[in-house]
Amino acid sequence: MKLLAVKVLAALVLLLAGFVLPAAANDYSYANRPLIAFPHAQGDVVHVSPFPMSKRAAAVWAADSCWRECTTLCGQRMAACVSSHEADACRPHLQACDLSCQKQCRTRGGPALNLTD
Repeated sequence: MKLLAVKVLAALVLLLAGFVLPAAANDYSYANRPLIAFPHAQGDVVHVSPFPMSKRAAAVWAADSCWRECTTLCGQRMAACVSSHEADACRPHLQACDLSCQKQCRTRGGPALNLTD
């Protein structure tokens, strides 16, 4: 009986810590809420997310959005190029476009991408 009480108490402490520790991090704020675009017939409708994020999560969200948009444009350019040229002739342009997306969309430090030009 005593062992069961200790196990229940330990489980409650862990559960409470799971709720309290992230809130005590002080990294979440309403200033870090991303913009979310919902597709609509007359154009995208942009709303602010009601959920706060940490600064790091907001940076990842922004980088992911940038990466998706940039690579979509690269794919469209590749499709247009392939329709009039061979795929092998278009591949260097696609690689250059991907490299520019990496340079444009990274939010933190990383390898020196300018050396690869």
